Amino acid sequence: MKDTSSTILKPWSAKNREQIVRELRETHYDVLILGGGITGGGILRALGLRGIKAALIEKEDFAFGTSSKSTRLAHGGVRYILHGAYGLVWEETHERDWMRKAFPNLVRPVPILIINNSREVARFFDRLLRKYDLLSGWGNYKNYRHITAEEVMQLEPNIRIPSLYSGSLFYECIIMDSRLTAEMVKEGVMLGGTALNYVRATGVLFEGERCSGVEAVDALTGDSLMIHARNVVSATGPWTDELMPEEREPMLRPAKGVHIVVRRESIGNISGLYVISPVDGRSVFILTHGDYTYIGTTDSDYADDLDECYTEREEYEYFKGIINSCFPDASFEESDLIGTYAGTRPLVMQEGVSADKTSRREFIDEVEPGFFVITGGKLTIFRTMAEKLLSLMAKKGAIRLKKRLRNISKSRMLIGMTADEWNAAVDPYRASLDEKIINHIYENYGRGGIHILESASRDPALAESITDDQPNIWAELNYCLEFEMITRVKDFLLRRTNLSLHQRDDHEKLGRAVAERMAQYLGWSSERIDEEVAAYVRIAHRNRFFLSKN
Repeated sequence: MKDTSSTILKPWSAKNREQIVRELRETHYDVLILGGGITGGGILRALGLRGIKAALIEKEDFAFGTSSKSTRLAHGGVRYILHGAYGLVWEETHERDWMRKAFPNLVRPVPILIINNSREVARFFDRLLRKYDLLSGWGNYKNYRHITAEEVMQLEPNIRIPSLYSGSLFYECIIMDSRLTAEMVKEGVMLGGTALNYVRATGVLFEGERCSGVEAVDALTGDSLMIHARNVVSATGPWTDELMPEEREPMLRPAKGVHIVVRRESIGNISGLYVISPVDGRSVFILTHGDYTYIGTTDSDYADDLDECYTEREEYEYFKGIINSCFPDASFEESDLIGTYAGTRPLVMQEGVSADKTSRREFIDEVEPGFFVITGGKLTIFRTMAEKLLSLMAKKGAIRLKKRLRNISKSRMLIGMTADEWNAAVDPYRASLDEKIINHIYENYGRGGIHILESASRDPALAESITDDQPNIWAELNYCLEFEMITRVKDFLLRRTNLSLHQRDDHEKLGRAVAERMAQYLGWSSERIDEEVAAYVRIAHRNRFFLSKN
């Protein structure tokens, strides 16, 4: 069978890193984007769709920061209605529904259940969720509905709430945030952009009073470089203040968000729940991701090292109290934990407002001639944030936008694929691969997954599982090496896949197996292999064994 994905895939590999660094040095770009999270990736794609010459650099790996530490939902923010943020909810719900259609393999509907413990609470959520559907223009996968206590127990037979009165059922969309980010940057590259990880901007360059690029350093070699551009955009999330003019007051208050991961059988939930903490009244998601349950998130001020944010014991205890309040028969002890992840969110400073009530609105401005900043906001509205930035840049004369391309970023993702399209394309591979593997590849790679299956069919060794209890196969590593700029072991295990998060033990063994294969492709020495394994294991153990501080 012909590999139809080859018509859209463009090689983007660390094997060509020197060539890309040379291109960054020698090219004068229209726009240079700093930051390889979902915001920067969305901007690169939006510029590429309009034929504007752009580059993106990221000081670590793509999605290293906030964009791999979310609740992994594309959602409309129903609780923001309570703060009167109707415009934000309208925007988020419409973008959620666009994402579901533009990227159907990666953005998938998930039912969310709210437990009502009285008639008054049921009426409150009935009004709230009807307003939520109204703000979405009735465009959600399914509209909200009130369900009886008996229906609640049918949906979630393991839940134990003595005061159960009824339930409120609504829908959001589940995603894998780091894969969404990687695909966004990758599409920007497919459209003619340049993007490279592990390149850190150290200072902003000016010609006269206008920004003309940045000084940067290659974090892997230590080499310095200058990258020239007519305009620079800082989309660096929690790190925004680091490159702002010295005379400006700090504009961000980073908030820490923590998530805990266990096997779904440990808790016994069937789908998703939106529960209220009995301690402080905060809302927390309990979400099904395949065989796993994710619980999160916290939302507290954070003032420590932005690069080294990890879960602490008191955060685990906080979630344990929530689980015990609604699933008292759950097994949620320390030994049940599979993994955790923690990160920071770039909340724009508001005096006298707590982190959980701070506005999620974005901040966009030209802070110096030719130097633009975009920060804050939410993952779900990355596309509209990019459009607002481009509109401001056009208004300032920094770029030119053609009216006929006004809605072009609403186009479907190149790699996106419906289930029907996928099923029609992959029938030849079903005889040789388990259906769970095929479905996993569809959900995470879309049209690119056809290339993965085709590679596995040519070389049976690539069809072998990377670990015994997860659906990832070695052909995925080859694909990421060739098309997704994985530069280090941790890029593949922490962000392009969920392998690290869903791996309870044996991180040394897993890291070395991946490192040795990457070494064959990238020409690493034995010393480099050891360095890569050690760097990965350090992070994996901080995420998994935080309770013992190992």
